[in-house]
Amino acid sequence: MYFCFSNLKSNDMVKFRAKAVLFFVLLSLTSIFAQEPKNTITSGGWSLGIGGVSVHDEYLSPLVYTGTLFRADYESMRFISESNNKVSLQRTLMVSGGMTDNEAKTNSIFYLSLRPGIGVHYHFRPVTNLKILVGGIWDVFFASKYSFNNGNNPYSADISTQINASAIAQYTMNIKKFQVIFRYSTRSPLAGVMFVPEYGSSYYEMFTLGKLGNAIHFSSLNNSFAWNSSLSADLMFKRMTLRLSYTHDYEKHHANSLHFESMQNVFSIGTVINFSTFDRGKHKAPASYNDINK
Repeated sequence: MYFCFSNLKSNDMVKFRAKAVLFFVLLSLTSIFAQEPKNTITSGGWSLGIGGVSVHDEYLSPLVYTGTLFRADYESMRFISESNNKVSLQRTLMVSGGMTDNEAKTNSIFYLSLRPGIGVHYHFRPVTNLKILVGGIWDVFFASKYSFNNGNNPYSADISTQINASAIAQYTMNIKKFQVIFRYSTRSPLAGVMFVPEYGSSYYEMFTLGKLGNAIHFSSLNNSFAWNSSLSADLMFKRMTLRLSYTHDYEKHHANSLHFESMQNVFSIGTVINFSTFDRGKHKAPASYNDINK
């Protein structure tokens, strides 16, 4: 079977590439979710934070809007099998929201975002207490923005799915009998698909009447850039683990002669819980199990 791409228009080619990326991602994830290992330790962390956010959306306004942001993060990590201590599966979820204003305080934009993701990392242990993870994360991003003073088109949405390069550095320090795990994580998108409407396009026409036009774009380093990073310290007490973290998320993309940019700086506090059920609760954890934190 042969495919001829020369007859495809530029917009059709973009849509074809977008579908190809989605198909590849779904096919790759099938093997990951095919079977859940029953005897693995999962480390789960929940955090709540507050910080600042800036939003620049030329579909709504040429001005930059800034304000206060509230954010919640969840992350879990486990090895992909009971006998494996080299490759781990990571799940992430971020929810944030806040109110922003322009510099003159003449208009406000309500901002809400959601980002679930799943990734795979390979673990390197170059020296004692130091662990370096290298891999990739696939995520889906959705941001909703509502401008209170825009009469015709007050709403704008960021919708994208990306394949990201990801790296994590983790160092465990023992201070007398007190253990602290320092961790720095970062990721940046390589390729994906994003939704960017043309200026003046109606969301009603696009999503109700199906007139998307030139709104679906293949994203890569030439039209989309992001740097998401987090620095955290896990303070391990006898009965609980307290997580303190700082998160910096910066993203920008452009298409259809429109520029979009956002930045979050958030300080968070949370907790970390390690959990697993061995043989469906019939036995305790064996001494030889692989701890995801080591």
